[in-house]
Amino acid sequence: MHPFHLLIGLFAGLSLVALVLMLRWERGYFVERGKRAAWLPVRLATLPIGLVTAAGVIIPARSTSGMEGLAVFYVLLFTLAPIFWFGAHWIVGKLATPSLGFGESAQIAGSPILLCIALSFVAHTLQPIAWSILRMTGAA
Repeated sequence: MHPFHLLIGLFAGLSLVALVLMLRWERGYFVERGKRAAWLPVRLATLPIGLVTAAGVIIPARSTSGMEGLAVFYVLLFTLAPIFWFGAHWIVGKLATPSLGFGESAQIAGSPILLCIALSFVAHTLQPIAWSILRMTGAA
């Protein structure tokens, strides 16, 4: 295995650990407030909501030809996608028992987004160190 692939795999593994820790913290937060029964269905609904959100952005963008397709992609990504993402989490939170408020549903919807942003910053910060390690091993 190439050392570069090893570094990417290591970062992916550590990212997965960060996701699990974030989910454990989030679960504990809602357990303290007596809303674990509502947290679980909203968190599980994240996967189908994510698939529908991605389809709602990608399908219209791919069906539009040329550079207009890129414009459609960005317009939908920054308008329809966030509205649908947070709105769908809010609806599932309202339907859960006990009912979750918009802020609690938004916290559940926003936490994976914030984790991805944080991991992007960490990856950007670690990139020069990773290239130095690859150069020292003679792989770069």
